[in-house]
Amino acid sequence: MDNEFIRIYHLFKNDILRLSYSYTKNLSDAEDITQEVFINLYDNFNKFSDEEYMKKWCIKVAINKCKNLSLSAWHKKISFITEKEENTIPCKRDDSSDILNALFRFSPKYRVVIILHYYNGYKVKEIADILKIKESAVKTRLKRGREKLQEIIGKENI
Repeated sequence: MDNEFIRIYHLFKNDILRLSYSYTKNLSDAEDITQEVFINLYDNFNKFSDEEYMKKWCIKVAINKCKNLSLSAWHKKISFITEKEENTIPCKRDDSSDILNALFRFSPKYRVVIILHYYNGYKVKEIADILKIKESAVKTRLKRGREKLQEIIGKENI
């Protein structure tokens, strides 16, 4: 089990960290949440047989932990990104730092669907299942998110 868990950890950790960071905007909080997600996964590892379901489960747990953190009194008083932290998040694309900087200006409802769709490769239906919202809501958020992203990146390039 340990070797399989380590393989899964290395396979999912960047996606979970990126998603957590998109919610928290704080690398330390994102790392803590990522660690908590994998501790929960380790405790429940024998319950899973499907790797894709396991990843969706990790994403749901990460989102819930991020939401819980954002509701805590401590978090409401303390927050925010330093430039050093922004450049340490693992990304798959070369242009991702500009995109991530633009995404952090969005509310989480747009940011999360864009990250799940473009960075993690989930389809609209899968995102709707993960977030427990309607497919039409996912499509709308993707469309509005793309428009906002285009507007922000377009303005910065002028």
